[in-house]
Amino acid sequence: MRERMKAIIVGAGLAGCAASLALEQHGYECTLIEASGKAGGRMRSTTIGEYNVDIGFHVLHTAYPTLERWLDLEQLELKSMDAATDLIKPSTGKISTLGDPLRAPSTLLPTIFSAGIWNALRMLRWRLKTRKKDLEVAMDSPSVPMDTFFQAMRFSKAFQSSFLQPLFAGITLDENRRERSAFASFTFSSMSHGNMTMPKHGIEAVPKQLLARLDSTNVMYNSSVESISKNSVVLADGTKMKADLVVLATPQNVAQKLLGMQGKIRRKETATYVFECQQTPLDRARLLLNTEYGNNGNKILHVHVPTLLHDSPSHLLVATVIGEDSRLHEEKDEQNQIRNELISWFGNDAEKWPLVGTTYVDYALPSGSTTATGRERLELLNNDVYCIGDHTMHPSVHGTLRSVERLLEHLEIPIPMKD
Repeated sequence: MRERMKAIIVGAGLAGCAASLALEQHGYECTLIEASGKAGGRMRSTTIGEYNVDIGFHVLHTAYPTLERWLDLEQLELKSMDAATDLIKPSTGKISTLGDPLRAPSTLLPTIFSAGIWNALRMLRWRLKTRKKDLEVAMDSPSVPMDTFFQAMRFSKAFQSSFLQPLFAGITLDENRRERSAFASFTFSSMSHGNMTMPKHGIEAVPKQLLARLDSTNVMYNSSVESISKNSVVLADGTKMKADLVVLATPQNVAQKLLGMQGKIRRKETATYVFECQQTPLDRARLLLNTEYGNNGNKILHVHVPTLLHDSPSHLLVATVIGEDSRLHEEKDEQNQIRNELISWFGNDAEKWPLVGTTYVDYALPSGSTTATGRERLELLNNDVYCIGDHTMHPSVHGTLRSVERLLEHLEIPIPMKD
């Protein structure tokens, strides 16, 4: 009997789980190696008290065509956020709304009132340029930095600073939005042609669904990799493992180290502060975006209440912070400052909300050129090792799954059939 081909996949995040599933179903003898004690990578959830909480802020865009190809969306029990964003000006307490009138007609007048007629028309023009059947089309043309793009679109300076800049700071996890304009258009297309959803059991349910479909793959947890080559992997304890195929599915910073690549990676960090409240201060499942983010010591970028989508004995309010300040999430003084900001937003009720915990993610997203052209950012083969993950395409769930599909297309392996 012919011996089965062996594959080693390094990294049990979304990309690693998807690649393992496809290779296993095609007949490979697979070993999936994970440095931590749990699969999921950056799509992780954790238990804080009696609550299941995502590590970092996550939504799943139903416009991504890869989701239908890989996942049983019904099993995830997705609930959709509103097709609108609320904006708060903490210095005055004023809250306004920006929505997508093509999907939520009731937001038309509030959007015109909040953005102004000319900014609203420019948003509509941008919206009409998007393509549902090809969300990535903007990546085929030369890009410019995001802020340069917003200026070229002739949005007012006030609209840029109060809405576009904080919104895309949150999307890129970079207060300076150092990402290409094509990614802004891709994200805007995704928001325009689908829903922003949250799985009932947290974002971790996405990679866990793929992991649960594995049958014969050997999953090795708490196993750090020291080095890799075309046909072998050496673990930190000196164990050498051989294979016919090695796939590197780690985050960008780990991949760069293992591949011996030069170049500095921008460190994108984020923390969330999770508060419990009996009465939610928000009555709709929307993001509440800080229009004064970064000014006068404003550290909170946005807040949301995930329990508005899925039943819970009480509500959770989650405040998101990005950048170096994220590292301070466990310090009492920093926690008090975040609470004081929430008091300025919601009044003295916020003083009584218990802080049930915090989360932190280092290198939460990959970084890349602000002027890159093309849908692929990194060659599939590097030092004879196959590389997959969002840093090889673009920083999104869709980019992650497309990177796996690129590998399968190269190997002439089909996407695994869903049960």
